[in-house]
Amino acid sequence: MILTTIEELRFHSPAHAYDSIDGLAGFIDNSEHDFLEDKLGTPLYVRLQQWYDENQHQMSLVSAPAVGDSQLSPFNRLCLLAQRCVAFDALGRSVGMQVVSVNNSGVNQMVADDYEKPSEKNIETYRNTCTTEAHAALNQLLRQLEVWCKEQSKNDERSEIVELWRQSRYYYTAAQLLLPSCVVLQQYLNIYDSREKFIQLLPDLDFIQEEILAPAIGEDFMDYLVNYTGDSKLLHRIIHKLRKTMACMLEGRTSVLRVTKERKVVAHDEGVRLLGQLREYCQQHQPDILTALGDDHADIYRHSPMYVEPAPAPSPDGDPQHHHCGCDAREFNPDDAALHVTMPLL
Repeated sequence: MILTTIEELRFHSPAHAYDSIDGLAGFIDNSEHDFLEDKLGTPLYVRLQQWYDENQHQMSLVSAPAVGDSQLSPFNRLCLLAQRCVAFDALGRSVGMQVVSVNNSGVNQMVADDYEKPSEKNIETYRNTCTTEAHAALNQLLRQLEVWCKEQSKNDERSEIVELWRQSRYYYTAAQLLLPSCVVLQQYLNIYDSREKFIQLLPDLDFIQEEILAPAIGEDFMDYLVNYTGDSKLLHRIIHKLRKTMACMLEGRTSVLRVTKERKVVAHDEGVRLLGQLREYCQQHQPDILTALGDDHADIYRHSPMYVEPAPAPSPDGDPQHHHCGCDAREFNPDDAALHVTMPLL
């Protein structure tokens, strides 16, 4: 475990009167495995446990350093952030069992002489507060990991942490999505800057991109836009419109966010409308899109469902009956024909 002393627990949550951590050991172990481990990823979690076992003396909280102290080593700071997640989650898990006593006489409710009996409302309020604080601490942990990933650093510990965290499904960026991170999604839909919620939304985001948007604009064109890092304002505008469409469809589809049924319907309709507007926009700017893609990638758009074949060029002699391919419409529609047929599209 990465939280083993009552002093460590008191540093993160001083509002308790435990004399020993023994009664919470099982809850703490469950919290580490059920609430923390998958966020860090098993490789980083195991490495953090190893660091804690080797450096527990550094976690002495007699003169407890702030988590943001620049003098802390990366692993020390990571451990403090992780401990806060575990502390609040474990306290929230345990409160329901702590109000009763299981003994040889059965199950009784414990009441101290100098404390009033807690009401169910008070117990639920405490549990909800612990849950809220646990998720807030988790978001701070994920945000710190995200910052370390974005920064270039020669610090060996930080590099090791980043490399291990890349193996977690909570790694901050989903590289193959139009909305690849919490920060980007937050610009289009308010998820309260929650990294945890972003990860929970990934299945919906995957479905929308792969099953709705990619078939509409072409899978190759979608792949190109997802990985685009150039400076074309036109292509960036198309990416922006796609992200806005994706966010609306996400709001209309997901069960992770609290969205009313009425808003789900409106959001879905908005997504469909925005996708139609995007098609019109691309068709209006088709020559510019082909130019922006360049000769090497123009065929990606030409094979897209949004591509519109240009109108045939007029004939050299100006005769509207004379097609640019050399065909003459009068050959297919003579004056004495009983049935007029349309020229084949060549």
